[in-house]
Amino acid sequence: MSASIIPFPKKADQNLTELEKLMRRWLSELSTNPDLIECVVKRMLIFIEQYASKSFEPVFDLPVPRNLSKEETEALLLSIEKGTDNTAQQVHQMINEIIVERFFLEIEIYKNRENAVNQSYLK
Repeated sequence: MSASIIPFPKKADQNLTELEKLMRRWLSELSTNPDLIECVVKRMLIFIEQYASKSFEPVFDLPVPRNLSKEETEALLLSIEKGTDNTAQQVHQMINEIIVERFFLEIEIYKNRENAVNQSYLK
């Protein structure tokens, strides 16, 4: 049995339109400023497309004895599949957490820029 590439499942349901609607809803609950909403959504969609939409394909170099029985081979493959699925879930969870953190960071960036602009006009 030779090593093979096992692609992590890519979330096909991660539709950018749905994410955009969700972000707009969250932002409208946080602020009535349409410029903030547009700016944050635009930057978040770029971030998500650029970083969170990439596929991740780990390569395993797993030496396996040639004399495994059919049952042992199937058990090994099942074990690898379960481990890969678990790792994929952890990666997706981490990506989701990074997206949420970035979302709140983008709000702060916007507010800081606006405050800097407003303070420069007051001088």
